[in-house]
Amino acid sequence: MAFSGTGTAYDPETGEPLVYAPASTHKVVNIAQADSHKEREGFKGRQHDFTFADMSEIGTVAAALTTAQCGYLLVLQCHVDYESGRLIGKGSVSLTTTQMLDILQLKRKRQTFYDFLDACLAAGIITKDGVDYYINPLYHFRGVSQNRAVIRSYTAKVKQVYREVNATDLGLMYRMLPYVHYGTNALCVNPSEANPRKIRWLNGKELAAIVGIHEKSLSRSLPRMKFGGEYILARLKFGAESDPVRYFFNPNVFYRKTTQPDDTLLAMFSVKR
Repeated sequence: MAFSGTGTAYDPETGEPLVYAPASTHKVVNIAQADSHKEREGFKGRQHDFTFADMSEIGTVAAALTTAQCGYLLVLQCHVDYESGRLIGKGSVSLTTTQMLDILQLKRKRQTFYDFLDACLAAGIITKDGVDYYINPLYHFRGVSQNRAVIRSYTAKVKQVYREVNATDLGLMYRMLPYVHYGTNALCVNPSEANPRKIRWLNGKELAAIVGIHEKSLSRSLPRMKFGGEYILARLKFGAESDPVRYFFNPNVFYRKTTQPDDTLLAMFSVKR
């Protein structure tokens, strides 16, 4: 069969419809590929408002700050500029300390704020140039990353969480970020493990030790960690009551992959209270 231009023809033996087009200007993409590409692009469009945290450096931050101060940092880094790392507000104007006090809801706790800021400056987590403040991109940044060992924090969600969760609980989440598994959003010892059967899950005792509190305190904190009735951490238990609990982060708040979260993972967090 000889064709010119583009159009639809039919196989003379089977009657199956065929699409034809010049190879110099067109390429064949099956429907599944097209749908997958559309889904990826749609996901990219929905995830533009996020910041990155380098998972290998979070431990350095956590060692320099208190748990509550880690929570303040997680909120403040939502305001980092795309190009420079400068802390900005509306109109890309540099944030003042007065505005930071308002963002962190610390206007009545000024000393708490300045203790936090001083600790960040002393550790190089935040730097100052004249009247401008910057988040050190070694720890948090906005933009493109070729490093797989990073985790996204969705800024609108983090801000919403902070309206409902205190800084200490947010800081507990921050301390957990280095342990988020790339493929499943599970909390584990080996977050870069490619084989899901080899994931080394963190149990409650281990997770509590990582964030620096007693296991019972962690159990009391987890139910408070929610926004709009949606939980931030899922606790999953199989089989007998004595079997260990497994933990997952809500991908709408913290997520590592560049593709749409798995439907099962999303469904786990669709239950609201």
